[in-house]
Amino acid sequence: MLARKMKLTLNGTEIGSTPMLIKSFSSRINLDICKIIETMNEFISGPILISAYDLQYAKEFPSIDFPDIVFIDSGGYECSADDIISEIGYYRPEALDWNRELHLDSLEKWNNNMPTVVISYDHPTKREIIKEQIENAKKLFDGRDNILKEILIKAEDKNAIINVDNMVSNIDSLSSFDILGLTEKELGNSLFDRMVTIAKIRKEMDKKGIQIPIHIFGSLDTITTPLYYFSGADIFDSLSWLRFTFYDGGTFYPEGISSKIHGIHKDAYIINILNIIQNYKYLLKLKKDLEMFQITGDFAIFKNNSEFFANTYNELKKELGE
Repeated sequence: MLARKMKLTLNGTEIGSTPMLIKSFSSRINLDICKIIETMNEFISGPILISAYDLQYAKEFPSIDFPDIVFIDSGGYECSADDIISEIGYYRPEALDWNRELHLDSLEKWNNNMPTVVISYDHPTKREIIKEQIENAKKLFDGRDNILKEILIKAEDKNAIINVDNMVSNIDSLSSFDILGLTEKELGNSLFDRMVTIAKIRKEMDKKGIQIPIHIFGSLDTITTPLYYFSGADIFDSLSWLRFTFYDGGTFYPEGISSKIHGIHKDAYIINILNIIQNYKYLLKLKKDLEMFQITGDFAIFKNNSEFFANTYNELKKELGE
């Protein structure tokens, strides 16, 4: 079984464990992220993700003292001009300049003493071979001993898929980092292809004794997150917990289901906040379910999705020759 539980340690102190479901905040969606963070301050804990881009450009980024760990993302997602179908209903602001210098400057602005994971620089129009990505990430992290270091590996060509063979040929270099990050959409053209890619990378890392978590950017929902966890990934984040409603094993567009859950007379802003709080509670339960599955291997834990999960996992094992 590829599902596992790992400890994240910083300078010898445990700061968290996997599976880790991260609540992301980003200006990529046209919501007042700073206001949402301030509102959520009294409701949520655990790990969160913010963007180096937003640290750079937010006029007054709110004080953060509620999470256990803060992930500072690369900024590449926020400066992308691509239209993403999952963002329907939200109209993102225009992207501003983003480069390595601005990324470094944003990291210098971060003076919070909370345990922090920094993710290596990324820009959607700048593509490099995997070896160069690793070398540039090493330069970024050189001398930074008070953080966890996450290398984000991107496809070497725009709109391409991660080359697993190139990943494998550079796998030894990943031991320099604390976490390996991969973006969901670059892992394959289908959900199953992505599961297979995760499993292959994970198995190669295991062969080399590289025991660091795999972080999947763009997956935090009721279906893909468990399936990627079964495939060998450990950490998951997405803005989906702000965009959609998690309910009874499904991920729904919020306009209808949220009104059914919370009532048809509530103000839209109140519905949005209630929806976020509900999704947060759902993620707490999902984390416990994933942990229990890792112990028992029992798909019945996932109720409505149990048969689908079991069948898909068995298909993955068959594809891997197990």
